[in-house]
Amino acid sequence: MSPRGTVAAFALIGLLLGAPPGRAETASVHEVVFAPGFLAAVDRATVLRYRYEMSGAAMGRPYTSSARLEIREVFADGRKLAWLDMFEGANRRRTGPIPTVDQNPLLLAFLQRDTVTMANLTGGAPGYFQQQIRRAFERPVEVEATTVVWQGRTVGARTVRLRPFLADPSIQRFPQFRDKEYAFTVAPDVPGGLWQVRIRLPDTAGVTYLEESLTLDAVD
Repeated sequence: MSPRGTVAAFALIGLLLGAPPGRAETASVHEVVFAPGFLAAVDRATVLRYRYEMSGAAMGRPYTSSARLEIREVFADGRKLAWLDMFEGANRRRTGPIPTVDQNPLLLAFLQRDTVTMANLTGGAPGYFQQQIRRAFERPVEVEATTVVWQGRTVGARTVRLRPFLADPSIQRFPQFRDKEYAFTVAPDVPGGLWQVRIRLPDTAGVTYLEESLTLDAVD
């Protein structure tokens, strides 16, 4: 087959599969991470255990801890009561009961902690950082089809990345956060749907200054 015929054949396959050639899938973080309501599939008392990691040039050595989402009660209408147990030692934080239906309270707590930390470091208002992140959640971004390994199996996943402060004129007050990146990886075949959330803060040279992540580790 000639090179031109090969290109035409791949184009036809792409059309038959419903994926226009050369066009990446786009969707908002809200559509990929929140709208599916992954936690709705958890229909019994369950403990989701996550591994927390912090690393980067800002630290002398990486730090590893743990976080758990404990769903103790599930009602017939889908409502749940959840408890959070985050980190260890002097950093330990426990919260609950938290009412929820289909959203992961641990993800929301992790993001809230991030915005409060930015505000404390700069003297800015947490509401400003929260607002920019929420707005960015509604904007279309490229969706990366990928795979993750869960309990020895390779399962399909999707990753979305965004830099919520990049185009905001007000971020000039806090330039250290201009290129901050958030990445969410979801996989319907893992319990709770959320496999990982990763927050990366580069420095002016592009080196990772600080990176934090939560990755699903085990389920009881």
